[in-house]
Amino acid sequence: MALARLLLARHNSVSHDILDTVTTRLLQDAARHADYVQQLGRDPNMVTRAVLYLNDTHAHPDLGSDTAWFQPMLECLLELAAPSLALSGAGAAFLRDVEEGVAQSIADNDA
Repeated sequence: MALARLLLARHNSVSHDILDTVTTRLLQDAARHADYVQQLGRDPNMVTRAVLYLNDTHAHPDLGSDTAWFQPMLECLLELAAPSLALSGAGAAFLRDVEEGVAQSIADNDA
């Protein structure tokens, strides 16, 4: 998995066992989320897209084999993309900020 390779990039010679272990942890977390997203009636491939987003934006070699950050970040992204909870007015107001940021990112990517 590209994400595991990126996380372990600082280690000159990473054993296949370590790479496999990190990859397995990430894949297991992603698979659990895919099932949940599908239960919400949404495309489970959204999880793959979210992982690719994390690979582009938040993963870096300083994290090494520590994958504790992955699950909560993935959950947050998926909650934004496939809401499962009702929000208060104050919580929903943040979605306007997210909407503006997403529009800017899309425009930057299209340029």
